[in-house]
This record gives sequence, C-alpha cells and structure tokens, in this order.
Amino acid sequence: MIESIIWVLPRPRKNKYKGGFPLHFEKKLWRLLGEPEKVLHPFGGMAEVGDRVDIKSEVEPTWVGDAHKMDWIKDNTYDLVILDPPYDDEQSKQLYGTGKIKYSDYIKEAVRVCKPKGFVAVYHWVMTPRPEGTKYFKRVVILTRVWHRPRVCCVFQKETN
Repeated sequence: MIESIIWVLPRPRKNKYKGGFPLHFEKKLWRLLGEPEKVLHPFGGMAEVGDRVDIKSEVEPTWVGDAHKMDWIKDNTYDLVILDPPYDDEQSKQLYGTGKIKYSDYIKEAVRVCKPKGFVAVYHWVMTPRPEGTKYFKRVVILTRVWHRPRVCCVFQKETN
C-alpha cells in the first residue's frame, strides 16, 4: 500500500509565475523526504531549492536545456529530482512555446540522473505511472483554492542495481 498524504497549501506565490508550485510545496516535500542534499528540477521555472533546468533562459536556470535529454548531467548525481512538466501538449505550447511533452523520455532521464535510493517526484494533475527501476514511495495530493484542480505528486524511489 502506498502512503497517501493531503496538503492544503496557499496559492499563488508573489511572483505569480504561471505553472509555479503552490506556496511551501517544495520545502515541505524536501523535508518529507529527509532534506536531500542534491536536488534537481528538470522543468525548473522558478524553483526555490536545488539546481534548475529550463528551456527559457529568462528564468535564469542553472542550465538552459530540455528535460527530455539532459546529457550534460552524469548518471546517479541527484538525491531528489522534482518534475513539474506542462500537463499536456496544449499547455506546453501556450505557456512555454515548446513542443510535445513525452513522459517516457523525461522520466527516463530523471531516473538516470537520480542516485540509487534517491527520489523522483512527479507533480501533475493525474497520477503518473511508476518508472522502470523505481518503486512507489509516497503519494501527496495537493489542494489549493476553490475552482482549482487538485495536483498529485507521485514520489518514486530509485532501486539499487
């Protein structure tokens, strides 16, 4: 059985960045997972904790790049990888001016750069499938304000080989 947790968090942040996390989400997740030392956000946006990868240079990420192919990052580097992708191709196009989102590609990259026993957290409006090489760890349901869709953060733990 997967432990499920519900958080009710305020929204929006002061910067009102479209697609950003609700207030306190990142730090609560980070604490829930034992305060991992090395954190990566492949869809970085305005993330508060760790290294950020984003396709848009104007948000000043650690690296400008595509989460589908992060070949400049070595295997088994991060303790926690937090994914907050556009939730569908239309949102990708409208909000970020980018192409199709491919879960199978970006999740494979996230697992690759995650250390064994590290965590891959997927923040989405649906429950996402378990990536190969991981096991379910926790599921966090995030509620914010009225008339706003709940979000689900599926947390997977990378297995050791």
